[in-house]
Amino acid sequence: MRYTTFLATLLLSIPCVVAQYTPPDGSGLEGIIVERYYQADANDAADEDGSLELMEGAITYRIFVDMLPGYELLTVGGYVNHPLTFSTTTTFFNNDDRGEDFGRNINDIYLDNNTMALDSWITIGAASDAHWGVLKTEDTDGSIIGGSNNDGGSNAVQGGLLVNTGGGTGIPLTEADGLLEGMPPQVVSVGELPTILTSGTSSYTSDDFAYAVLGGLAGPTPENKVLIGQFTTDGTFEFCLNIWLRIPAELVCDDPNCHTNLEYYAQLLPADTAGKAISGDNKFTHPTLCFSSASGVPDCEGVLNGPALPGTACDDGNADTSNDVYSEGCACIGEDCNGVLGGDALPGNPCDDGDPLTENDVWLTGCECDGTVGITERTGLAALVNVFPNPTKDHVQVVVATTGQGPVNIALQDVLGQVLESKVAGHASNGWTCSFDLSGQAAGVYLVRIEVDGVAHTERITKY
Repeated sequence: MRYTTFLATLLLSIPCVVAQYTPPDGSGLEGIIVERYYQADANDAADEDGSLELMEGAITYRIFVDMLPGYELLTVGGYVNHPLTFSTTTTFFNNDDRGEDFGRNINDIYLDNNTMALDSWITIGAASDAHWGVLKTEDTDGSIIGGSNNDGGSNAVQGGLLVNTGGGTGIPLTEADGLLEGMPPQVVSVGELPTILTSGTSSYTSDDFAYAVLGGLAGPTPENKVLIGQFTTDGTFEFCLNIWLRIPAELVCDDPNCHTNLEYYAQLLPADTAGKAISGDNKFTHPTLCFSSASGVPDCEGVLNGPALPGTACDDGNADTSNDVYSEGCACIGEDCNGVLGGDALPGNPCDDGDPLTENDVWLTGCECDGTVGITERTGLAALVNVFPNPTKDHVQVVVATTGQGPVNIALQDVLGQVLESKVAGHASNGWTCSFDLSGQAAGVYLVRIEVDGVAHTERITKY
């Protein structure tokens, strides 16, 4: 009896361990993204409030950990045989005015001062004590640091600092600054802080420094990218990273041996996995963990080695264009109503509807070309009526040049003749006048009917 019980227990327990253990999937890390955030110009470099260290042409780089949805960043650090490194061939810029070692410690009220927004620091998510750091392309709330929002620095530069649009840095800081309002968590660290963040030295290597957010952190947008550092230098910028991620709870198997973390090392050594079976199968490497700006090419959005290249899709922000793509000069342009990239056949511009009986042809929303019926020789009441502008986007003015005592009745109608609004024109020095507001009406053709002393005339107008 005892033998039967033991055998049954053994048969039940062995499949349980073998069947339930699942090695983790290393695809949780999609890669490291390096954004060329800004390139300093002469006015930025001349500022003395922030520091004299900023050189004209210096590039501000931002580093993001890009993860699959549900994964969280735990730690960035250096470990035995896996050092964390940051270096430049010159020096890193550190703002002497209000600069900090950690992005989370920057007081947001100083972000618009001089060159504060270009300071070098490390972080897990935060770009200030009240802002998340995101890619400029994912920034949805505009800018608070560049141009007219900037104090102009020591030279009180008219129009402010941080206005340069060069250097392959994508969206200008005057339009989007990669800052989203929020309260990112505090960062904890062990070991000696990188000296490059305070002393202006050129390189840092450590196998016993790490920084983290307790419990892990997901990105502030659905794309799940977490900012881990910002570095400004006029030299060649390089780094090698080691990072740990937390696996989504629903992907962790039930076996006690199953991993909850993924470990990624810039250089995965044989000793990390060889002969370790379960204890080593959560360790991976990724080709983007080491980076050199000497080999990186910025795309049209300022992301080094990014996918936004000339000929790829984009959004020019104009609902009246289609099939938007980046041009060779990285301008996002769309096709006009004639299918021409960057063309001017857009709503409100002239066109030819092919009807010889119409005039003032214009493109409407939806790329319909429409015109008003032309009158070769206007006589009678028609010669006294002037309706303008035509076509119109919102308001239309009606003037009836008659000295009669009225009344002059004017009605706005749709193309079926239904009266939308009617008025009795007021007398003015040049005749009788009134106006209609079409801003609330759909684009299309409307009629203005004028009646004076029992004589009526109708004008056709176009709203785009």
